[in-house]
Amino acid sequence: MSRLRRLQVTGKTFFITCNLLPVRTQLTEADFEALASAVVRVRSRREFLFAGYVFMPDHWHALIIPHEGDVLPDLMDAVKVASTLGINRSRDAKGPVWQPRYFDRIVRDLNPVRRGLASRPEDWLWSSIHSYGGQGPVRLAVDRILLPADERTRL
Repeated sequence: MSRLRRLQVTGKTFFITCNLLPVRTQLTEADFEALASAVVRVRSRREFLFAGYVFMPDHWHALIIPHEGDVLPDLMDAVKVASTLGINRSRDAKGPVWQPRYFDRIVRDLNPVRRGLASRPEDWLWSSIHSYGGQGPVRLAVDRILLPADERTRL
């Protein structure tokens, strides 16, 4: 059981990182489809804003704004459960897929480029860059939000 305590706040923007369990093989195209489908299903039920994402072979990032009255821990549990079911179904597997925790981080750079998976951000298909004007197909629609221009503003 985790001793990590999460803030039970609503109406804030969260940048999260969710890691694959180390014992699981890396995510495939079919797994990305299952994860995207899970996000769509949970969004339709929970009405949260999903403002950006990138799916990587061993983790994913997202900008999530919970609906008023909802909290991030409950939302993340719902996405993890739904995506685990879909990924296990596509792999004909059982058991957990994601590490129990997720992490809040500051956006520093674009992982697909840093990790050598793509030479430019727009070359990685599983990213919200395509929703914001990058060339390529939009695999998972995002909620376009206006972020404050003043860098001192807290989200």
